[in-house]
Amino acid sequence: MPRMTRLRTTAIGALVVMAAMLAACSGLPSAAPPPAARTLHFMAGYKPQANLPFVGAYIAQQKGYFAEGGLNVEITHATGQGEHLKLLLQGTVDVTTGDADSVILRRAEGLPVVAFALLGQRGQRAFAVQESSEIRSPKDFEGKLVGFKVYQTPDYLAMLATNGVDRSRIQEVPVGFDPRLLAAGTVDVYPVFESNEPDQLQRLGVPVRLFRPSDYGVPTLGLTYLTRQQHVDDDPQLLERFLVATLRGIRDARDDPEAATDVVMQFAPNEDRAHQLSMLKVELDSAEGPASSANGVGWATPDQWQAFHDSLRLHGGLTNAVAVEQVFTDKILHAAYRDPRLATR
Repeated sequence: MPRMTRLRTTAIGALVVMAAMLAACSGLPSAAPPPAARTLHFMAGYKPQANLPFVGAYIAQQKGYFAEGGLNVEITHATGQGEHLKLLLQGTVDVTTGDADSVILRRAEGLPVVAFALLGQRGQRAFAVQESSEIRSPKDFEGKLVGFKVYQTPDYLAMLATNGVDRSRIQEVPVGFDPRLLAAGTVDVYPVFESNEPDQLQRLGVPVRLFRPSDYGVPTLGLTYLTRQQHVDDDPQLLERFLVATLRGIRDARDDPEAATDVVMQFAPNEDRAHQLSMLKVELDSAEGPASSANGVGWATPDQWQAFHDSLRLHGGLTNAVAVEQVFTDKILHAAYRDPRLATR
């Protein structure tokens, strides 16, 4: 090798070694290896649609957020009869969704389920009247026909009690799941899931006003991500990866509901797109509250859960008391929000 070439090669080698030494001395981090791939089964608690916990998972799958976190996620949907909770307890499912009241009830029964993110800062149920109705407050339910789907729910009973309503003066009738009964004037008040039937009624040419129990002094909570207690105790990193990815998906849905609805339609191609967009916007709104404003979407305080628990106990929704720290954990949220990808809410 010519002398100049040897000198040039030696100089280049010395520079490479020096650069490596400087990087090591400066404390600059090397690129972290991607996390080892893990498999997780997520079962949404209902059919494919724009419920916010579902949407977070849909977008995380479609945009590769699960894969970035080293997760291979299988997304399925429950077919009814509490299938998702049964499979969760059997160990076939790792994460599912459920109303906050069902999580409390199952835990009070001794079943080891626990919520690790709250995506509904208020409950899903509301009570609809036609926009033209003379009913302006819960007190005006007196003397009217008020529907119930299956039974009179604790939030309904709490709203009546909190607002001094004489329930004996209300005629309560079963209405099932047909909002056309309100459109036809068969009942004066119809129980709705806020993100669903109001839009259906609007499409029938019947605009409505809603009475949300949470607007009338009743503590309510909505949809959650939940898992088995064993996962929280023994494998919190798996849940953290899932939550980072789904919260990123929910943030994307908040920033661009139209694009998020396009993703929903990939999972629910037979649904009406406009209705799915309407549903998503309502669920995004219900995810906001003081706890989420202070700490981020998914957060909840022990005081929220305790007030909700106590209201259920008072109004027949819960027979046995349960410690709320067994029902909801913020351990996974704390870990997830340390991820820099969630730094900007």
